[in-house]
Amino acid sequence: MQTRKVICVRVNVGQVGPKKCPESLRPETVRPCLLPCRKDCIVTPFSDWTLCPSSCQEGGVTVKKQSRHRVIIQLPANGGRECPDSLFEEKECEASPVCYSYRWKTHKWRRCQLVPWYVRQDSPGAHETCGPGLQARAITCRRQDGGQADISECLKYSGPLPSLTQTCQIPCQDDCQFTNWSKFSSCNGDCGGVRTRKRTLVGKSKKRDKCKNSQLYPLIENQFCPCDKYSAQPVGNWSDCILPEGKLEVLLGMKVQGDIKECGQGYRYQAMACYDQNNRLVETSRCNSHGYIEEACIIPCPSDCKLSEWSNWSRCSKSCGSGVKVRSKWLREKPYNGGRPCPKLDHVNQVYEVVPCHSDCSQYAWVTEPWSVCKVTNVDLKENCGEGVQTRKVRCMLNTVDGPSDTVEDYLCDPEEMPLGARKCTLPCPEDCVMSEWGSWSRCSLPCNGSSVRERSAESLRPPDDGKSCPPAIETEVCTLNKNCYHYDYNVTDWSTCQLSEKAVCGNGIKTRMLDCVRSDGKSVDLKYCEELGLEKTWQMNTSCVVECPVNCQLSDWSPWSECSQTCGLTGKMIRRRTINQPFQGDGRPCPSQMEQFKPCPVKPCYRWQYGQWSACKVETRTCSCEDGYTEVMSSDGTLDQCTLIPVVVIPTMEDKKGDVKTSRAVNPTQPSSNQSGRGRTWFLQPFGPERMMMCLVQGVSSRQVLDPEESSVRFGLRLDGIG
Repeated sequence: MQTRKVICVRVNVGQVGPKKCPESLRPETVRPCLLPCRKDCIVTPFSDWTLCPSSCQEGGVTVKKQSRHRVIIQLPANGGRECPDSLFEEKECEASPVCYSYRWKTHKWRRCQLVPWYVRQDSPGAHETCGPGLQARAITCRRQDGGQADISECLKYSGPLPSLTQTCQIPCQDDCQFTNWSKFSSCNGDCGGVRTRKRTLVGKSKKRDKCKNSQLYPLIENQFCPCDKYSAQPVGNWSDCILPEGKLEVLLGMKVQGDIKECGQGYRYQAMACYDQNNRLVETSRCNSHGYIEEACIIPCPSDCKLSEWSNWSRCSKSCGSGVKVRSKWLREKPYNGGRPCPKLDHVNQVYEVVPCHSDCSQYAWVTEPWSVCKVTNVDLKENCGEGVQTRKVRCMLNTVDGPSDTVEDYLCDPEEMPLGARKCTLPCPEDCVMSEWGSWSRCSLPCNGSSVRERSAESLRPPDDGKSCPPAIETEVCTLNKNCYHYDYNVTDWSTCQLSEKAVCGNGIKTRMLDCVRSDGKSVDLKYCEELGLEKTWQMNTSCVVECPVNCQLSDWSPWSECSQTCGLTGKMIRRRTINQPFQGDGRPCPSQMEQFKPCPVKPCYRWQYGQWSACKVETRTCSCEDGYTEVMSSDGTLDQCTLIPVVVIPTMEDKKGDVKTSRAVNPTQPSSNQSGRGRTWFLQPFGPERMMMCLVQGVSSRQVLDPEESSVRFGLRLDGIG
């Protein structure tokens, strides 16, 4: 806080009483000021050393280095300690062991061994002679020079063990059988070239029509020759700036505040497409690309509004009665990048806290020295008497129990009550009456309605000569409201701002206000004037209040990346989102606007099946069969020749003397005859065998007596002659 002395002066004369100068133009005598504090440079501790290679290195590989860094949190200011020169350190890693050269050697695949059905299905089955199987091969570990080595060396230095087995197929009798594919033909080096490989049918497969179908069983396979003429091109827009998962890299010198996961160095991505010499889209691996262009980017960290510390409380604005005390903070740095906003500031970027205060009206008092000798201005050279001027010193002093003690600034005393420092005077001539100083005015009686008067008196110190008289010894004046007569009443100040406990920044607090005694002309006076009148006090001076605590916006973690919007092509993208777990409150840090991010998908060529017209329909296997009630008559080559009615065999009973077997045809031979009145029984031949088809031709029938089929159908005997 800065102070200065302000006095009222008359031009070319010197100091005069403050009443001579207009109070409204009186300059300020106190103002806040900022003494910048010394600030030392503050840096973080060094990060952990980066990792050195843990595996062995090939011969001739340069020695790796590991590094660590630290970050400047606060730059030095106002003569504070400077930052250290070294923010980055590196050192060489310890030499890694040299890798020994070992390799796996794979041997020829052995013959395919059938895996039985009951093994594959975990259930017993017939002995199979064809179907899926397994074939095995031997694998050995060799040194680089070809010598035999222990298998543990290859497991240690050459990666995992190659596969010892693979599936294979033992063709069945009805399967199409081929030779193995030949090796691909050589390429002539032209990028547009095609190489081929072939196979041929073997055995009975050469005669089967289905095996000759080149669409189902191709004998030639074509493949484009490998071409090194590939070009990579960026496609689409850059992604959002995406922070890496886990540990973040913070740039050297970057100031970090609050939630570090929301800012720092990230990367943005642009998809890469790979094209061959014919401008066809191919896999990005052909261009030795992992599918993206990566570019470092910065998400700036939010910086909150920064204010100075609270200044000291000012003096009470009034030296008598109720006033206010003020303290303030100054804006040091505006918020940016979504930092916590500033409280409401005034036109000079300050925020104030105001509380009421009460000053004892008798705390400071004007003290005057005796008047000087009257200096006559119009001197009667003969008598040395007449009108003149008197002066005296007037000072504002601190009142104590023992009386005025120290001189203080004039503004602490009531300027309206300041006694005069100069006045007119009369130096009596020898013949004049000499009067004492006027005494104090008597008090006006209340109320001040103009019906009462007040008076003061003086005494005669020397009588005049003969012929002259003394002036009146008593002076009166009418008691006029707000001039020399006043009414008094209590007044309460406005509530203070919410006052918290020490070091608290939010929560419950107390608001206070002051009781003041105010004169009818609006001037605050000592409380004793109101107390003497016995005025009633009905106001509550304290009340509870709450300062809302600032709550920063809290966000969820980013969701996993979504599936790609396109399975192939150039336009696919992935999206991830986050949500607001806690909205900001009060002066808390607001939520960022970006609640979702996108990233392009790796470019992949699209593949689809291309097919031609259907061929003419050919019968591969016969699926024709006869209706119920008919038997199938097959030709010698195993094909259906004709369907014939199933014959009905009538067996005579024991009462029937004739032993011949009669045959007839029924309308529906598969149903029992409705004629139950005959003495004979009717028997029917039903299809049997595979697929319930009867592969036979009945040429003759002979029979013998059998039991009634209702008693036991399994004892029925029938011989069919001519079964083919």
